[in-house]
Amino acid sequence: MEPLLIVLIPGILGGLVLSVLIARNRRGTPATFVSRPLDAPSPALINMAHIKVEGLGGLGLVAAVTAVAIADPRIRLAMIVALVLGGGLALFLISTRRRTGAMPSSGDGPEDRSLLHLGAESRRTSHASARATIDEVKRAGLAVA
Repeated sequence: MEPLLIVLIPGILGGLVLSVLIARNRRGTPATFVSRPLDAPSPALINMAHIKVEGLGGLGLVAAVTAVAIADPRIRLAMIVALVLGGGLALFLISTRRRTGAMPSSGDGPEDRSLLHLGAESRRTSHASARATIDEVKRAGLAVA
């Protein structure tokens, strides 16, 4: 006989026998009602504050939270207010930065502002000229801090 039928036929027969036994020995269950009102759920009931948001699971968690936030009108309103105020702050900071120039720590040229530092050749020459300037100051006897 085929191995699948060897397992399948006794499984079906056993399930039928078990269902008959359960039906014959069925005990009465108590009524499903609550005698007093339940307490309101507290925020401590589900606390997701300690779940790390990282990886693919974290991305799914962020998507689920975003879907819930969009579905709830109170949270949706708070998100719209935050979006408008955040956008206004971003525009203000961009306009201020354009008027006052770059931050002092950003370097001298556009290659210093590159995230990938693709202009490494020009940076090497600027570092070499800076070292030459420091060497000239040392030769002149001035203290370098």
